[in-house]
Amino acid sequence: MRDGRCRRYRPLSLVAALVLLTAPGCASMRRNASSPDLRPCAEGFAATEDGWLLGMRRVRPACPDPSKLPVVLCHGLGLNGTFWTITDDHLPGQLAARGYEVFVVDMRGSGASHRVGLKGRVNQVLRQTPIREVGARDWTVDDEAKYDVPAILAYVRRETGSERVNWVGHSLGGMLMFPFLEFSPEAGRIANFVDMGGVAMVVDTPDIREMRKADKGLRVLSIALSTGRLGRPMMYGRLPGLEMIDRFYYTASNVDPRTVSRFYGYTLEDPGAGALKQLDPYLWTGHMLSADKTIDYASALDRITVPTLMIAGEGDIMADVPSSLLTFNSLGSADKTLLRFGRLDGHLADYGHCDLVWSRNAPREVFPPLIDWLDLRQPHAVTTRQTLPSPQHETGPGG
Repeated sequence: MRDGRCRRYRPLSLVAALVLLTAPGCASMRRNASSPDLRPCAEGFAATEDGWLLGMRRVRPACPDPSKLPVVLCHGLGLNGTFWTITDDHLPGQLAARGYEVFVVDMRGSGASHRVGLKGRVNQVLRQTPIREVGARDWTVDDEAKYDVPAILAYVRRETGSERVNWVGHSLGGMLMFPFLEFSPEAGRIANFVDMGGVAMVVDTPDIREMRKADKGLRVLSIALSTGRLGRPMMYGRLPGLEMIDRFYYTASNVDPRTVSRFYGYTLEDPGAGALKQLDPYLWTGHMLSADKTIDYASALDRITVPTLMIAGEGDIMADVPSSLLTFNSLGSADKTLLRFGRLDGHLADYGHCDLVWSRNAPREVFPPLIDWLDLRQPHAVTTRQTLPSPQHETGPGG
């Protein structure tokens, strides 16, 4: 029995050893990455009213089109701005090639973003270790919608003079737009909203039940340790069995191994204990709620009237097509479009959650129709286009 137990725990010992060897100094490793696409967003900082500095990176087009509004790219929970740039032919590059000024953000708790004051200085040190940062329980998704989004909009206005932006969010980067567009007095500053794999309602499935278990385990582990930095050694290799966790993020057959390694090495972050706690009822009730559970954001989707494009992957486990349909059909916008990506829709593969951005086929199948949709809704296009179906609507099976 003793030998059996030793063999059973040997992989865990290997992971622990890798963590000890690679976690110290990992923040420096990211800052010194060979490509700017792999480094934290630190070209400038957007200051929030509650004491955060959010890292920003600007991707400038070679031939700017002044008739097009800037694009903000917002990553999801537990990731950072490099989410958009760890592949070679990435979305920011394609947007810039079409004349858009692009702003990539590191949301609070990720990348180069940090608190002002003593907590921020302490956390700069902790980011070189496997220890969880101070104050990770202090902020929620509500705070990101209330403070981060206005700070980002103010930063873009200072840089470009533009009052309005196109917002493209993946997963939570799209979900946090629901409370913002429903209740913020600045909602009108979002000219167009592209939501990739973000839903306000969840259909109960066996995979969602597995996510509930994973969420509980993650919350326990994050009491003292940095789950993002514990995963950092996986850029060099993953142990057997981890594909059961990976499949929630991406479909292995659709994503190049180098992208996966970059994900673990440069993109994975701590999700934030406060945000995880807020999202726990979402996985159980099926509705996105405020942190204090007094507001049901899913029930207020009819308040959203901005032109909205929802992008759903047929192989997405976290935000599956039925959940996307429920969310889409509840939106109040008269101009809304749902695009589904999978074999049934004529594409090369069924797209998983991060495949929508990371898949080797995304630059040809996902990005062009997304940018085409934006092009038709820029200020100059509104007055010059001849025909644009309104509302644009797809309910699909069960819609």
